[in-house]
Amino acid sequence: MEKQTTYNSSIADKFFASFPMDKVVSYRNYWDSITPQNTDDIFRRYLFAFTSIHTSWKGNVAGYNAIKNFSEWVEDKELLRQKLKDSRCGLYNNRTEHIWDFKDQFFNNPKDFILTSKKYHIKKRDSIVDKLKGIGTAKVSFALCMIHPLFARTLCGDTHILEMYGMKHLTYKTKDGFRKYRKMEQHFSVNCGKLNVPVEIARAIFWDMKQNQEDSRYWTYCLED
Repeated sequence: MEKQTTYNSSIADKFFASFPMDKVVSYRNYWDSITPQNTDDIFRRYLFAFTSIHTSWKGNVAGYNAIKNFSEWVEDKELLRQKLKDSRCGLYNNRTEHIWDFKDQFFNNPKDFILTSKKYHIKKRDSIVDKLKGIGTAKVSFALCMIHPLFARTLCGDTHILEMYGMKHLTYKTKDGFRKYRKMEQHFSVNCGKLNVPVEIARAIFWDMKQNQEDSRYWTYCLED
């Protein structure tokens, strides 16, 4: 079977044409209520993004819950490794190395890892991707969207979003792949702008509909503490 890597916006166009606007207010209010209010919670959003790589949402939640109390392991790399291993979220050796490297960079200058203006979100996202190991465009976008859910213009192009654009097997680490990713991201963002709906709110609504869920709390409950 031929791998799907050709950009096609027809499914996305249908989604936006019949967008469930009745969901927006409740989604905005909920995501606003779990927006990080301090540096520690911003760090935790990145931990969630790291534990989301190559696993199911259930594995993601299990991995995150195992390490969210980072004061327990922040000075003990092997304890971090053991917690990830015990959570069964997979790839625990890689996650350990990449989270450990990120931890030092983040606490050295947290502002390097958040959006600090209403402009240049893509440029800032790309600069963060260049700094980090083991986490790419989609998952850094995911972290930024969890940190700034009501104004981030980056798009987490996970498997469901890529499939929405006919590119389920896209490898966006190549020049051509990244060009297609940006085309997808721009299309999604422009359509959100037309509806006056934040990018992450629209993505969350789409993602939850794919899971036959009425809201995001089946997985975001772990971010509420």
